[in-house]
Amino acid sequence: MICSIKIRSYSILRISLIALFFLPSSVLWAQSNPVPVSSDSVAKPLLHILKKIQLSGTIRSRYTAALNHNVGIDGVEHSPGSASFSNNAFNIPQARLVVSGDVTSKMEVYFRANFADFSRNPQGRVLEYAYATYHFNHYLNVRMGVFRPYFGREDDIATDFLKSFDYSNQYTAFDENGWMNYQMGVSLSGELKCLAFPIRYYVGVYNGNRRNDFTDNDNGKQFPARVELDFTPDFQLGLNGGVGKENGEKISVWGVDVYYKHRIGTRWELDMVTEYKQGNNQSLFFSEAIPGVGVNEYQVRGAYILPSVLYKINSKEVKGLEASFKYEYLNPNYEQNGNTHNQFVPMLGIDFAEQNALRLQVGMLVDRYDHNIENSLFYNSSRFITQLQIRF
Repeated sequence: MICSIKIRSYSILRISLIALFFLPSSVLWAQSNPVPVSSDSVAKPLLHILKKIQLSGTIRSRYTAALNHNVGIDGVEHSPGSASFSNNAFNIPQARLVVSGDVTSKMEVYFRANFADFSRNPQGRVLEYAYATYHFNHYLNVRMGVFRPYFGREDDIATDFLKSFDYSNQYTAFDENGWMNYQMGVSLSGELKCLAFPIRYYVGVYNGNRRNDFTDNDNGKQFPARVELDFTPDFQLGLNGGVGKENGEKISVWGVDVYYKHRIGTRWELDMVTEYKQGNNQSLFFSEAIPGVGVNEYQVRGAYILPSVLYKINSKEVKGLEASFKYEYLNPNYEQNGNTHNQFVPMLGIDFAEQNALRLQVGMLVDRYDHNIENSLFYNSSRFITQLQIRF
């Protein structure tokens, strides 16, 4: 009994001594380091960052009907006896989720995935953006990850705000050759004011193999650059050029684009963008691998013009009506008399909410080729398109 009392007394004494030792230290630390009103940045750094993160997304549903009985909704021709196909169908080309925010006052992060890609082969797809940007100052910004190099006007336009049905065929062609759309690499950008108007620049280095793999498949890299001249807020000129190497072959590309906007009163707005690009079509060169034919004999060039007219209504039900018409020319291999593709895309859009948050579009895709190739995409066709876009 006496031993038990002694043990308990010793335990109590030890705890008391420990408490007496730490209590003054705690009081002194608290006096010298007062806890701020909002302690997230100290006690909960992750919570402090999460408060700055924004979530947004886009869902786009579409109905496509081919007006040719032998053409599918993707524009591919199917000769009699070929596999079954559908020439009218509903689908969801986009179900995007965006996570973005400022980690610090100088660094921002951006992540975007398109979950609609899981309905197809998701390899090399789904992930669209995953990058961080550090803003040193107005003249220098550094970005690294998966993003668009900004090698043309379309690289700066989100799908949510396209005037037409989709990006141009030229955009797809130069995406396949590693110059546009989602690429992996690092870029420098900024704005200079050495003249009477602002000059923006973009220069970078990329793997050049799109987003198909998180590692490069050869030692070659691509170096695209762009200079944008803002003569007025409504009139810009873009100059693009790039050089690189792929599988030991030297490649290059160049292009120019013009953007113009004109407001007529308070309700009407005219908008026009046009682009031209040409360069090596190394993706076609490597796929065909014809003996004795070099990569410089594989040249792709394309141009399009896209005018649109917006009429602002600003009622409770409808915010605006927009009509657009895109004409595009594309030759994937003009040095060898490639199969020229002409496309006509008239579209009518109705905005039921601001910033295209709720938008309905209807239109046509009319494709014409120099010569038809059976069981392929290179076949004359006409398709009806209607799509509903919801942004949140």
